[in-house]
Amino acid sequence: MQLWDILRKGVQDIGNVTTYCALDKENKNPVLSLNIPGFVAGDVGTMLDVDYNIACRTGLQCAPKVHEIIGTEKIHGTVRLSVGPFNTEAEIRKAITAVKEIAGLRK
Repeated sequence: MQLWDILRKGVQDIGNVTTYCALDKENKNPVLSLNIPGFVAGDVGTMLDVDYNIACRTGLQCAPKVHEIIGTEKIHGTVRLSVGPFNTEAEIRKAITAVKEIAGLRK
């Protein structure tokens, strides 16, 4: 959860990124959902995968009703980054940098 919190704060500091259900790390699992305005979630996921070698999942993530509630169903869901037990802080910082660079394409 410490790594997730670094990821959450780093992504939220970018400014041109929307995160969902990530106000703090209490009662959470280590998954961060985000979108970059102007991009479809799948396109961000493809850039993270192809350009940065960062694995992620995009779309409605088997929860279309949740996406209706948070208003992301029309933009094809969110990008979901998961932090696992073998991730390092360097990998988290790489993910933050990647999201920042992609977000910078739409400023």
